[in-house]
Amino acid sequence: MKYILLMLWVLLTFQLSAQQAHEDEIIIRGKVFTVSDEGVEEPVPSAKIYWKNNRQKVTSKVDGTFSIAATRLPDTLIISSVGFEDQSYAIASPQEESLNINLKEGEMLKGVEVFAEDLGHSIDLMNPMNLETIGEGELRRAACCNLSESFETNASVDVNITDAVTGAKKIQMLGLDGIYTQLQYENIPLVRGLSTSYGLAFTPGTWIQSIQITKGTGSVVNGYESMAGLINLELKKPSSKELLYVNAYGNRFGRAELNIHGAQQINDRWSTMTFLHAGNVFVDNDVNNDGFRDIPVGLNLMGMHRWIFEGENMESRFGFKGTWADKYSGQLGTNYSPDESGFGARFQTQHLEAFAKAGFFSKNRKFASLGLVNQWKYHNMTNGIGSTTYNGTQRKWYSNAIYSDIIGNTNHTYKTGLSFIYDDYVEAYNDSTFLKTEIVPGAFFEYTYNSLDKFILVAGIRGDLHNMFGPLWAPRLHVKWNATPKSAIRISTGKGIRVPNPFADYVGNMASSRLWVVSPNITPEECISSGITFTQKFLTNENVSTFSIDYFYTYFLNQMIMDMDVSPNELHIYNSNAESYSHSFQAELTIKPFKGLEFRNAFKYYDVRAEFNGMLQNRPFVPRFRFLTSLGYETRNKKWMFDITGNWVGKKRLPSTASNPLEYQRELESEDYWILHSQLTYNFKRFSIYLGGENLLNVMQSDAIIAADDPFGSFFDATQIWAPINGFNIYGGIHFTIKQKEK
Repeated sequence: MKYILLMLWVLLTFQLSAQQAHEDEIIIRGKVFTVSDEGVEEPVPSAKIYWKNNRQKVTSKVDGTFSIAATRLPDTLIISSVGFEDQSYAIASPQEESLNINLKEGEMLKGVEVFAEDLGHSIDLMNPMNLETIGEGELRRAACCNLSESFETNASVDVNITDAVTGAKKIQMLGLDGIYTQLQYENIPLVRGLSTSYGLAFTPGTWIQSIQITKGTGSVVNGYESMAGLINLELKKPSSKELLYVNAYGNRFGRAELNIHGAQQINDRWSTMTFLHAGNVFVDNDVNNDGFRDIPVGLNLMGMHRWIFEGENMESRFGFKGTWADKYSGQLGTNYSPDESGFGARFQTQHLEAFAKAGFFSKNRKFASLGLVNQWKYHNMTNGIGSTTYNGTQRKWYSNAIYSDIIGNTNHTYKTGLSFIYDDYVEAYNDSTFLKTEIVPGAFFEYTYNSLDKFILVAGIRGDLHNMFGPLWAPRLHVKWNATPKSAIRISTGKGIRVPNPFADYVGNMASSRLWVVSPNITPEECISSGITFTQKFLTNENVSTFSIDYFYTYFLNQMIMDMDVSPNELHIYNSNAESYSHSFQAELTIKPFKGLEFRNAFKYYDVRAEFNGMLQNRPFVPRFRFLTSLGYETRNKKWMFDITGNWVGKKRLPSTASNPLEYQRELESEDYWILHSQLTYNFKRFSIYLGGENLLNVMQSDAIIAADDPFGSFFDATQIWAPINGFNIYGGIHFTIKQKEK
């Protein structure tokens, strides 16, 4: 009983104490507001109100009012809100009247300087298309003298030599020839038509700020030609702050190059930049001892000048560029003159181009804009290879008008517009002349649904009316879903179309005695390309690492076949709607265990087939397996950079030479091999020096030229190239930069 009485006494005492505390509690009331520039009093909602010596905390209501309890006075009341200066009120005794608290706006920053790290290589998780970016940091990992040498550390793009005479290089994507990849710079056509064979060498690597790679069909805005993928270059701009940049390069084969460019900010609206390049190979090289130059000798000159205008509601970029090249190749001691008895080769190119881009922004519609792109180009190419001659001239005008806006809100956007292509070709191969003029007006519409960047759908269609082949339709669909904030799944499908140029597309194959048999009725190539990609990013010691995997299937509805299997003495080019396809699988893992160190490994599998000589066969010169491994290291003070990259190339099918004499026969399959590159760079304040090596394992294809001892005979063939032909290379160079002064 006494315990029950004791409990009742405790409860009663607690209740009386709580009641007394409640009666002693002090309530402070008030209102938080600010005064606008017009003198109008405006409430400040969600302002934080709290005591300096008490944990009690409240926030102001929508009308700015608040009430807060005070258990002990005196104390200091603090009021804070984002964008305003904090206010403090010392309260010594209970307040009967409501407090009126006028917050003053905080001091506004004139600007914020954001520092970003050049990741070098990255895959965007937000873009609806699988956009892979090669930054300037990645490009510096190799000598990168021109675009064809910018993919040594990249797994998505393969670069191959077309033959052992011309020195031409081509890329491959998804196991398909580079003619199926659309190449642009800042959404202006770069390599197309007559520039297909040598165009990769006509863009110096030091001009490039970044390279964006998209596999499969791209946006309908850029045209109907993207079949295997799209590569877009961003060139350096005046905002790069390079008042003067100089790069000098030299290697053991007698190749020397000099690049000079610089920018000038004229005022707040106008800026300009100029690029100059000169390159030459001074020495004859015959490392494989077959009597032929391994590398063409001669001079390249290139220049570009561009202007950028940035107005309040309008931006414009315009300029011009030019290329002049004159190179010799063939047997040692020859210069391709009429009185020579040896096998000489000469390649001359003149390229002139003007371009203009403009963007207009609507004053009345916040999200509306109009973009105009124009390009005018003249390209002339004159080749002489032994007794074979080829002359080609291309005159081109390209125009694209793009209008973009929203539908209701920013979840629904669209792009629509008109395009126009005028392409005039005059080609002469030996004693035959071929004339072609393409006039292609087109229209396109692309709708994008974006749900908070997590789910994005892009559906587009374009129609073009070709003066020679009638209407061309290209529908395309891209879907992206971020399953988690650090992962992305993408699905794409679409139609790609390409109008082939039989001679210009395969200039490198003229380095043989094969008789060209070209069908007179070449029609546009068409394919359906579909793919699925998955990208996962994760942190290793606070550094971003990436795992990606993709699969693409490309099926040709109609394809131009370059058939070397009919006969080793003939090359047949014809259209075929027989079975032709490409399966491409790639898995890539990039790990950065700690700052400055990067490991990259990539595996690729190709199954690329078409009907050659009436039989479904693997496409020649395409390996079924490839593997890339790369290591890059940069010291914490960024003084030293070291890179090493290994490429394993699997076996390739080779065209049959069974009907040749025994000494001119070759195997039906190549060997597999490793290619090893490495570079060491030391950075000073204004300049850096680099030393590197290519093909350090000294891999060389033996007997690369068939019948090199009889170049004018019927069995001569310098196009059966599946590996390097000139052994290892040692190079060195310097980068020198003067930055613009900050204003």
